[in-house]
Parts: sequence; structure tokens; C-alpha cells
Amino acid sequence: MTDRIRPALRIYVFGVLGAFLATAPWTAVWDEGTFFLVSSSAAWVRSGWFRGAVSGLGILDLVVAAREAALLWRLLRQGGEGDGG
Repeated sequence: MTDRIRPALRIYVFGVLGAFLATAPWTAVWDEGTFFLVSSSAAWVRSGWFRGAVSGLGILDLVVAAREAALLWRLLRQGGEGDGG
């Protein structure tokens, strides 16, 4: 049973985190959320290269989620029931 739960949990966590990180830097959420964190010396948080780096991490998380999904799919196709409880 845990052989299926752990990969499913990783798929969920990496998928949600990846989707958020890939899209949030380009929405109003990013600008409003970083308003209090950004002082005049930390304006780099709103720069394009930093937003792109964060989006890149999000895409990397989505790739990890897809790989975990493929591994879980393979496990289920092989009929792997795990440890049974």
C-alpha cells in the first residue's frame, strides 16, 4: 500500500508546487506578495531574470512530478500491490 501512496504524494506535492512556481511570478500574486518583502535594496525579486529562475524551478518540479507519475503508472501496470497494508 505504501508503495503507491508515497509516489502519489510526491506527484501531488511536486505538481502543485511546480504549477504554482511556474505561474505565480508572472501574476499579480507575485507583485502583491512581494510588496512588503521588497525594499529599495531588494528590487531584484521583481526582476525578469529572478522570475524566470523561479519559473524554471517550477518547470523542474513538474518534470519530477511527471517522472513520478510514470513510475507509479509502471508499478500499477505490473500489478504491484505493495506490501498489502
